Amino acid sequence: MIATVRDVLVRTKTDFECLPEEGLWEVVDGRAILLPASDYQHQKVSFALSKALDRDLTSLGYGEVLATMNVHIPVQDRAFGEIQNRVPDLVVFKQKPEKDFEVGRPPELVVEILSTRRGNVERTEKLDDYARAGIAEYWIVNPFDRAVEVYLLHQGDYVLRETISQGSLSPEAFPGIKIDLKEIWAALD
Repeated sequence: MIATVRDVLVRTKTDFECLPEEGLWEVVDGRAILLPASDYQHQKVSFALSKALDRDLTSLGYGEVLATMNVHIPVQDRAFGEIQNRVPDLVVFKQKPEKDFEVGRPPELVVEILSTRRGNVERTEKLDDYARAGIAEYWIVNPFDRAVEVYLLHQGDYVLRETISQGSLSPEAFPGIKIDLKEIWAALD
């Protein structure tokens, strides 16, 4: 469950920098949201996927995978302030990321791992936010059903390319990467 911190409005980058350093913070429509710690299952899948991506990127000689990095989201309504961000479970870049890619390029791939079976926020708000940020590919990993939804950005909106539970995953922006889903799901056993 995501808890909204009452009375903490974030309108500017300075406001964001004044948030407590403990925890992960998202800013959505001017409100600071403290993200809860991930459970065991979530962490195991995140680690397995990060390890597999890093191994393949290293063998290809390019790219970087990072966990829980702030992703700038362009603000739709300035009435809520000048900053909005999300913190996906994993971000994957072709080149070393810029410290603040608000004016640079976004990651090529973001990954969210569901903490609840429904994944309402991941399939609605975050789907829209990541599309607005121009992130070319978005994976929603469902450890409950052991399936991955792969979305590709097409004309500003995400289109579901496939839902896959067996075989291998290959991110479109990273030719040569093949993530064996048996390896990822084995982390849950």
